[in-house]
Amino acid sequence: MKPNIHITNNFTISILLLLCVCFDVSAEKIGFVDMETLINNSPQINNARKTINTEFALQYEDIENKESDLEVLENRITKNGAIMSIEELANLQERARILERQVRRSKEDLKDSISIRNNLILSTIQKELKQVVEQYAIDNNYDAILINEILYVSERMDITKEILDVLKESNTNGN
Repeated sequence: MKPNIHITNNFTISILLLLCVCFDVSAEKIGFVDMETLINNSPQINNARKTINTEFALQYEDIENKESDLEVLENRITKNGAIMSIEELANLQERARILERQVRRSKEDLKDSISIRNNLILSTIQKELKQVVEQYAIDNNYDAILINEILYVSERMDITKEILDVLKESNTNGN
């Protein structure tokens, strides 16, 4: 006797529907955080940028002064080079080359120093962001929080704004 295919298909569909309902009822609470937005908009990052600018302000100023001196020197060579003695012109050109190398080295040193400082601060802030997201998830009964590299996420799952609010509040309370 052949099994009744119609009954088997209905039974399979019923089981699948039942499984879907069961999974839907026990659906886990999942949230999404756009870490790039969080990092770019958190008050902690904005404060870090200000701190770095303040820390390296003297070095910026020193470079700007050297660049200004170099510009004055180059203008002098351009305007008066034709009427200077060969020796005087050679001396000014040598001073300009030395100053140009100093500016280049100073910029490289500053860039390296800022990069190192940035990495240290960013590492600390990323740890703080991770802790805030974890605590938010625990406090709000989330089973999972997803970050970046998500193809699609609905607005109701995106908790980035809420996390930013917590960060802003903790930054206000911390200062």
